[in-house]
Amino acid sequence: MIMRKWLATASLWTGCMLAGCDGPQNYMQAGGPAAAKLASIGAFTLILFSLVSIVVLLLLLWVAVRRRGTLESHAPIDADGGQRWILVGGIAVPVAVLATVFVSSLQAMSHYPMSHQDGAAADIRVTGRQWWFNAEYLGHTVHGRVNSPTEIHIPVGRPVDIELVTRDVIHSFWIPKLHGKVDLVPGMTNRIRIRADEPGVFSGECGEFCGAQHANMRLQVVAQSAEEFDRWLRDQRANAREPQTSSQKIGQQVFMSAACALCHTVRGTPALGQVGPDLTHVASRGHIAGGMLPNNRGTLTAWVSHAQELKPGSRMPDLPGLTGEQLIALSDYLQSLE
Repeated sequence: MIMRKWLATASLWTGCMLAGCDGPQNYMQAGGPAAAKLASIGAFTLILFSLVSIVVLLLLLWVAVRRRGTLESHAPIDADGGQRWILVGGIAVPVAVLATVFVSSLQAMSHYPMSHQDGAAADIRVTGRQWWFNAEYLGHTVHGRVNSPTEIHIPVGRPVDIELVTRDVIHSFWIPKLHGKVDLVPGMTNRIRIRADEPGVFSGECGEFCGAQHANMRLQVVAQSAEEFDRWLRDQRANAREPQTSSQKIGQQVFMSAACALCHTVRGTPALGQVGPDLTHVASRGHIAGGMLPNNRGTLTAWVSHAQELKPGSRMPDLPGLTGEQLIALSDYLQSLE
């Protein structure tokens, strides 16, 4: 009976540990060269410390099995022998293990630096706010400014230099499958270089506690072929689409007359607010609410009307005064902004 309980407990713990080996932010499944190097260090460190833990557990088991008599019946511990065990097992071995890990980490950081070293201008400026990230594509403003809240698009196989700043508190830019964490510190500009080796969507989040909604400050990096990226960038430069249906036209009027236009920008319209995310092409994004919610009609309507219930403390206010018809029209308009 006791053995059966032990087996059940061991199976439960094993299942929990294996469940943590997969996921959208598993850094061991690297999508770029920097993350691959960090993953190799992580695997080496995990194996090394697992071996050390096994040795320690075996020594404890050996002591428990060989225990005889009582403490009073044993002879005093030999001072020289005891000190030798302490010096070797308690100081020399830990120092050697930690020094090995430290040197390996330094080598990885020097080979794949967090920031570019050639003095070239950054490709993207990522700004952290409570609680969302905004990506501004630098050098692409001739035909219109490109802002992409919560979603960063990059070309596959090409290093992308990102400038990191914050508008309020300390945040941390972290895409586990592409690179390590880099903090966004008030008054400072940090850099990071990322590269994706294959197309895909790489999930990330803020890695530094930044307030009540820190856990809901997320972002995605979309790696595309060069042709798809250029097409996306060209589409993002364009102004917002004009409303086509009567419902979309009513929705635009609701957007302009309500508080929306005071906080958000929709290029090509009088809405030039800078408080919230740019909504010029909001329908083309996979998520809203700082990456918290999937972008569809239901979540968009809920976010507009009850943002404080979904994400308390965010800068997005509730708009309870809108009627059902106005909400439907407003969501029609926003869903047309591709």
